[in-house]
Amino acid sequence: MSNFRDVIFRLRRAFISAAVEFSTLTSMPYAPPVSLEGKSFVVLGAGTLGRRIAMMWLTQGEVVHLCDPHEKALSDASHYIRENLEDVISVHVPKGKPGTLALFQDRSEAMKNAWIVVEVVPEILSLKISLLGELDAILPDDCILASNSSSYTGSEMFEKVVNRERFVNTHYYMPPQTLPVEIMPNPYTDPAVVALLLRESPRHGLRAYHVKKESVGLLFNRIWAAIKRESLYVVAEGVAGADEVDGIMKDVLGMNRGVFEMLDGVGLDVALDIERHYVQVRAGQIPPEPAALLQSMVDAGTLGVKTGKGFYDHPPHAPIAEKDHIVFLDLIKGEIRSLAIDGREGKTLITGLTGHPDGVQIDERPGKGHIYWTNMGTRANDGFLSRSNIDGSEITTIVPPGATHTPKQLVLDTEREYLYWCDREGGKIQRCKLDGSNLETLYISASTAEQHKDQRTWCVGITLDTQRGLLYWTQKGGSKAGSGRIFRANIDPPSGSDPANRKDVELLFDGLPEPIDLEYHDGFLYWTDRGDPPFGNSLNHADVSASLAPNAKPRGPSRALVIAERFHETIGLTIDPVDKKIYVADLLGSLWVTELDGSHKAAILRDSGNFTGITYLPSSKVRLTKEFFCRILMFLCEIQDRRWRYRKILVPAPREQSDRFSSLSEFVNSS
Repeated sequence: MSNFRDVIFRLRRAFISAAVEFSTLTSMPYAPPVSLEGKSFVVLGAGTLGRRIAMMWLTQGEVVHLCDPHEKALSDASHYIRENLEDVISVHVPKGKPGTLALFQDRSEAMKNAWIVVEVVPEILSLKISLLGELDAILPDDCILASNSSSYTGSEMFEKVVNRERFVNTHYYMPPQTLPVEIMPNPYTDPAVVALLLRESPRHGLRAYHVKKESVGLLFNRIWAAIKRESLYVVAEGVAGADEVDGIMKDVLGMNRGVFEMLDGVGLDVALDIERHYVQVRAGQIPPEPAALLQSMVDAGTLGVKTGKGFYDHPPHAPIAEKDHIVFLDLIKGEIRSLAIDGREGKTLITGLTGHPDGVQIDERPGKGHIYWTNMGTRANDGFLSRSNIDGSEITTIVPPGATHTPKQLVLDTEREYLYWCDREGGKIQRCKLDGSNLETLYISASTAEQHKDQRTWCVGITLDTQRGLLYWTQKGGSKAGSGRIFRANIDPPSGSDPANRKDVELLFDGLPEPIDLEYHDGFLYWTDRGDPPFGNSLNHADVSASLAPNAKPRGPSRALVIAERFHETIGLTIDPVDKKIYVADLLGSLWVTELDGSHKAAILRDSGNFTGITYLPSSKVRLTKEFFCRILMFLCEIQDRRWRYRKILVPAPREQSDRFSSLSEFVNSS
């Protein structure tokens, strides 16, 4: 009986297969639409990736339908897109404009008038086979049917698809942080499908890669799987440890994160599922040891970051390592990250920031230990300032929404215990104590509704010369408009003065491409400019050691100001005053270092996010060494003070020197 049932089962499968093959032979060929205008791009699945795909295809003013059976998933996706779309357009599609997003729980309604439908459902083969068959049966002939699968080829999924000519793999990574999309046909795919996607994807800020024939893992994941597998094999055989493998990969290939660091991030259970699939499709070609190693760790419950332990330990709030670091913000991911100045030891200190972080400062003094940052909000007067411990714990709001409109660059004055920042759309400069108290407005650049619309009034970058009591700021002007300005004034307003009508304001520079953030060091002002060349997209400096002169004539743009160029939308900068380095962050996700004169420009990190604010954090060992040196120097100075005074009595110094310092200790303190 069992043999008979087996024969019947085989005959049934053969019949179904033959029927599908016959229907394929009689299917309608794909004919691309005459025009995409008015047609919708449809995404099935509003999860983490689906909402990001939808957002990228909303960057050219077109219609996107996002469909998910769960109302909360749609609501969360809509909120995410609303919060991020304008920033994504400004960074990745400069000439784009927001499109129209429509949300659906009814799949049949969502697919009306579609030119493409992309499924982004879980990587379960049976689910994909059924869904793709259902979609194929109801879609019009000129509609592309696409799967986001990275694990399965079209041939593995198209069992129930009749019109295989319009079926294609379009594998997205995690836009807008990671922009590639791999386009892979199956053996039946019409070349017109691939051509259309290769044309349209770059228009929407994506980087399209043509996978010319079916490949498990497509391009990157196939290559990456081999690297992961061999790395696991090395550890499984006891040739080296995970940290040694990661170390040599970083040293030789310049990777910022090692193989095992990334495996821990993805999850070892997920990595095991992927490896099992490769074993199935390449029977006899894959060694069993890598999967066995992963299986042992999954059985032990050590899955990586999500369980706190994998190949590495992952405490909830890991401290910054004992090296000089730069701490920087990722605007789109909503993260505060740190990286050693040698490009290693990258850490994410805080995640899940939804307020669009822009400016950051760290107070590393003993007994303090806080990170401060600005959150721009949604341009609806809902910006705010936040604070956490240096390890990222205990996040709190110190300046609430409504008290500042769109806070930008942030400056920390440890001597007076103040935070200073520019409020862009608010058209003002503000400061408060480190706990958020004593909030005050120092300067107002825009008072009327008309003035607030004028981007020449938008205050963005800010820095202090505390020794001379001066405040510097930028008013950036329109995007690439060549109307940017840099001002300075006294830090403390004149007694009784009106912030909107201060008489001590000096316009230093006018007509700059688009000046953004500022730093002051040793008589020089440094700034980034994200405007157009020849003077924009640059790092600049100028001597500002002259006294404040409100009536002086401003300078204009010139090559003499530019000390480094060819960045990618420069935003943040910070200075290491000891080693005399400048660190620059750009909006397309790179970190750069130069000398103080702009020479020897080099990338520390490339194309790894969308960066805004940045600050330099010397290691605690360096800070202790400096403090120890200063104390020893002060001790020696105190010993010499009597001799100094005695010499002043016996051999009077020139009057200006004698008046300036009463002791050697005072001289050292002033240096």
